[in-house]
Amino acid sequence: MKRMHSMIALLVILAVLAGLYAYLSHSRGNEQAEQEVIEISELDENKITQIVLKNKNTGEELVFERQTRASDKKEQDSGSGENDEPDIETIWVVTKPYPVELIQSKVTELAGSFSDLTAEIIVEEDPQDLSIYGLENPSVIGTVSLQDGTKTTLYLGNKTADGITWYLMKEGDPKVYTVADLHGLRLSYSLSEFRNRDLPDIDLSTIKYLYISGEDKREIEIIGKKNSGEEQSGYNQDILEINKPYKTTMRADSYKLKKILGNINDLTIREFIDDHPADYSEYGLDQPGLSLIIEDEENTLELVFGSSLEDGTIYFKTGDSEGVYLMDEASIEFLSFEPFDILDKYVLWYNIQDIDEVIIEGRGRKHTLSITRTDEGLEEGEVQSDQTYFLDGKEVEKKYFEDFHKSLIGIVIDAEKAHSAHGTPELKITYHFNKDDLKTRIIEFYPYDEGSCSLVLDGDMESEFLVYHKRVDWVFSSLDELIAGHNRDE
Repeated sequence: MKRMHSMIALLVILAVLAGLYAYLSHSRGNEQAEQEVIEISELDENKITQIVLKNKNTGEELVFERQTRASDKKEQDSGSGENDEPDIETIWVVTKPYPVELIQSKVTELAGSFSDLTAEIIVEEDPQDLSIYGLENPSVIGTVSLQDGTKTTLYLGNKTADGITWYLMKEGDPKVYTVADLHGLRLSYSLSEFRNRDLPDIDLSTIKYLYISGEDKREIEIIGKKNSGEEQSGYNQDILEINKPYKTTMRADSYKLKKILGNINDLTIREFIDDHPADYSEYGLDQPGLSLIIEDEENTLELVFGSSLEDGTIYFKTGDSEGVYLMDEASIEFLSFEPFDILDKYVLWYNIQDIDEVIIEGRGRKHTLSITRTDEGLEEGEVQSDQTYFLDGKEVEKKYFEDFHKSLIGIVIDAEKAHSAHGTPELKITYHFNKDDLKTRIIEFYPYDEGSCSLVLDGDMESEFLVYHKRVDWVFSSLDELIAGHNRDE
């Protein structure tokens, strides 16, 4: 019996607790339902025409105005005609203190703090002392103007003790509110927070021009040239030619160059220093330590760098602005590469379709390789398919001829070293081409030391490169194989 009484008592307690929980939940739900949103400012954001921020702490006044302009976006509508009116887009511009490029989303967010502003709580309905909130002399006064001429002004005070809200008032309303941190931050932004820090993006697949120079750095100048097709050069991609620092125009290794420049679009403005400097020498920009120009088919990025600072930043300016900025110096370390790092090391990268004759001389020998072609029945731009190959005037099989040609185009530059070549060449190769834009080339290899040869291009004895001696040996070995194969087939 005693056990049954205990069970009944336990059931009663559980029932009471369940009822209490239901009552509290219902009461809390009613309380939340009765809690109203505290609206401070509710405007049509699309009708805001101007925003003015006056920062009392810095003395800065910012004026943003909404403007319309023709859109730069290219429509994909195939039905559009020449008489179609251009698309119009609305943008924000800053007219005071002076025009700069803006991050549009930042200004739009600021406009949103005026158009849809709610309070966390009402602190005081009719405050007698505004100084305790920092509202006696507000840190920021923000005013928006609408299309109909009406204005709304907000006054920003101090941050609250919890550090996550701000005190705020609205003109014509005596109440002191607290608002979310994001609204306080937006209202107290300086001009730099609204500015676009991006630099022009460069498409590395369409480089047209590259120039780098600086203190204790050799000039590098590269020009991109359109490839007219496989029949011209053997390359399917555009050609990048190194004009400087080498005396002879050399070809750049596009893969290596693009890998080195891979982070160029990560360059950005870290800090805005002076938009209208009176003296560039203050920043080391009167005599820049490093200059960069790079162009693709659409954009140009031109930068000059000045003095470095102890915090790891460096002063710089762009070619299209007089302003001085800061950038993280580590971000430009990739520009310290040397010309040899991006040199296409192949000495004789010529397509066999462009060759009429190759003369090989050296070690007491001289041989002439030639190709004759039949152009009958070919369309313009087609590669000749009917070709006959000769060694010293005698026909040889295509296979042997092409194998030897591969040994020639396989010669690579092994080192960069400015020096004077002398003596008698161990190997001389003369190329005659069938293209007007490809001149006759003479490539010679003079003894330099036990392991290397001086590379002499078109008779210039002031050589800039070395080639391993074994590569010359390989050419003569391949020539012997061509002769042996030809003799076997006779």
